[in-house]
Amino acid sequence: MQKYIRNFSIIAHVDHGKSTLSDRIIELCTGKKIEKKKERILDSMELEKEKGITIKSQSVCLNYIYKNKKYKLNLIDTPGHIDFTYEVSRSLYSCEGALLLIDVTKGIQAQTITNYNLANKLNIKIIVIINKIDILNININNIKKQIKNILTIDEKKIILCSAKKNIGIKNIINEIIKKIKCPNGKNKNKLQAIIIDSYFDNYLGVFFLIKIKNGKIHIKDKIKIININKIYIVKTIHIFIPEKKKIKNLNCGEVGWISCNIKKIKSFNPIGKTITKYNNSNTKELPKFKKIKSQIFAGLYSNKNKNFLHFEKSIKKLSLNDSSFIYSKENSNILGFGFRCGFLGILHMEIIKERLKREYNTNVIITHPTVIYKIKTKKNNILYINNPNKLPKKNEIKEIQEPISICNIITPNKYINKIINLCIKKRGKHKKINFYDKNTLIKYEIPTSEIITKFNDEIKSISKGYASFEYNFKKYKKSNIMLLQVQINNNIIESFSILLHKNNIKIYSEKILKIIKKNLKKHQFEIKIQILCNKKIIKSTLIKSFRKNVTAKCYGGDISRKKKLLKKQKLGKKKMKKTGNVLIPEKVFLETIKI
Repeated sequence: MQKYIRNFSIIAHVDHGKSTLSDRIIELCTGKKIEKKKERILDSMELEKEKGITIKSQSVCLNYIYKNKKYKLNLIDTPGHIDFTYEVSRSLYSCEGALLLIDVTKGIQAQTITNYNLANKLNIKIIVIINKIDILNININNIKKQIKNILTIDEKKIILCSAKKNIGIKNIINEIIKKIKCPNGKNKNKLQAIIIDSYFDNYLGVFFLIKIKNGKIHIKDKIKIININKIYIVKTIHIFIPEKKKIKNLNCGEVGWISCNIKKIKSFNPIGKTITKYNNSNTKELPKFKKIKSQIFAGLYSNKNKNFLHFEKSIKKLSLNDSSFIYSKENSNILGFGFRCGFLGILHMEIIKERLKREYNTNVIITHPTVIYKIKTKKNNILYINNPNKLPKKNEIKEIQEPISICNIITPNKYINKIINLCIKKRGKHKKINFYDKNTLIKYEIPTSEIITKFNDEIKSISKGYASFEYNFKKYKKSNIMLLQVQINNNIIESFSILLHKNNIKIYSEKILKIIKKNLKKHQFEIKIQILCNKKIIKSTLIKSFRKNVTAKCYGGDISRKKKLLKKQKLGKKKMKKTGNVLIPEKVFLETIKI
């Protein structure tokens, strides 16, 4: 029955013990002890276990007896890293409640506030939990005060637990049943189900994770996705308990996976779309998820151009499993055919690269990441570009605007000055500062291009891991942005082109010149490397050619013979310089991303 269903997520800042709590809840509900080698059971990817973070939201269906009644608990796990906020928002949309987990040793961090605000906007019940209470010499009252001051939550409603030591888990499940409402909707109504997630199986095709808002769905039902004129037949339905279990139907309020034997991957994104029965007319589409915008863009190219079709299929399959990853085809004069891809952040970009390698056996080269710039032309047209090579000519541009993000940084008080100095160095503008006992919330407006790469690492380094930050796009602002290009033997290497603020031109050009010169091998002709800023050469260097002694075979004889050979060699090198290809190692692209 629907009144015995509870759908909930666990939300937390990265490394606050969310996956461990999931494991303990699963153990208590199933009565089976999870082996140590299988811990983090909802982290299904090797990559998740290696990095110690959750990347993909996972769902598990559990049964629990409370006051002699059997309850069905649908736990939808979520990522904690800032780059995967979109995954969190989708998971919360399918729930009626959330457990907000806070590490007692770290307190409230940036992503804690973001997750709390996400859940609040969706008007779902939030149960606050303080984790890791088994650690010695901790002051729980200080953390409670912090939660009360920052999140305005009554201290009496906070639950204490230690997921690692299995303390307080039963109390948490009881609170889930008592405080979180059952789903609303009716089995008798027309089918309305929202697609929360999807993935591609090589044998069974596309799978959809759905939440039934109204009606029910059975095997062999004919269904359609609203606004897509195609009928599908439901072939299989399954849930995880946490092992995969095939079932015959999903009822109103339930969450589960369905497959319809869809093998051909089309270019539509199914996430957030509504499913109904094929003969249901005038079925209302459910409210969609807020459309996510990519924060950074980079070119992805296969390091084996012969396998482009395999590369393209891999990209399409991966995008089904990650709806925040977007792509479009592009071509490079050095790297060949590839894709211009949008990511939520640097970690998201690294994860995509690693997943392509592990799951689809595709090694890729990534160009330097960039943000979206707003261009106002002299003809009063507005252009948004994420590829520096698409920048209009200088005499056509009226102004360039760069994206500005609002950054929320939470730090222990003793690191305030160093963090403020870092924000100033990143061209930040101070907005607000709030003091909470031993911690401080600092708000700065910082250009997005300054925070997408090393900013998080620098914050962690300054604060010895205690500070955290999150950011959101706020506005576009006019800025002194310049186009930096690399030219090798008079050929522009498009893959190195980048838009930079005037203040960063000198240091970046010096570093990239050094990296290219260091990693390029000598050829039989001279290699001239030049750095251009707005089409003007600002730096250059030369890699000398191999010096082959062509006169070595001449023993004595007329000197004119030697001169003839040297002249022939000189002409040959001149010709080779015009037609010879300079091979750029993958290492160069990897190192430029780190600048």
